[in-house]
Amino acid sequence: MDTSHKEAPEVLSSEDVFEGRVFTVSIDTVREGERENVREVVRHPGSAAIVAVFDDGTIGLVRQYRHPAVKYLLEIPAGSRDEFEPPEECAARELEEELGVVAGGLEKLAEFFVSPGFCAEKMWVYLATDLTETRRNPEEDEDLELVRLTFARAFEMIEANEIEDAKTIIGLQLAAERLGRK
Repeated sequence: MDTSHKEAPEVLSSEDVFEGRVFTVSIDTVREGERENVREVVRHPGSAAIVAVFDDGTIGLVRQYRHPAVKYLLEIPAGSRDEFEPPEECAARELEEELGVVAGGLEKLAEFFVSPGFCAEKMWVYLATDLTETRRNPEEDEDLELVRLTFARAFEMIEANEIEDAKTIIGLQLAAERLGRK
């Protein structure tokens, strides 16, 4: 069904019910056609994720504890945008903070909504190449283990459910296609 011609629902009211360090939760009442619906919305400034490919062909990943998943996950570096920060600047900042490298080449692979059923977060995914080592500077609450893998090993781990993070799976697939390594 083509809905491209439809008008967006009218927002009748919006009330912030929670304001945290990373996101805000709002309760919105919207009118779509003749119906009024209540929607719970997580408002997030957006984020950037980076597939960092070193000269030897390995990919830089981080393993960190993710409390909602109640486990350590292996992921590409990523982080939230500061208010009004361009996504590519966020990507460059997170790359240096988490991996301790700067990229000579930074190419956007995709942008997408993370979970649009309830969350307004948009994520931009970049391919970082021509990497130069600097100094890691993780945030105070980040305990990151650096892991470098080949694309082949990363895809084996995806198939074995050892890499379970969606942005990482999407980023690796897009980067491998772009680089002709799939």
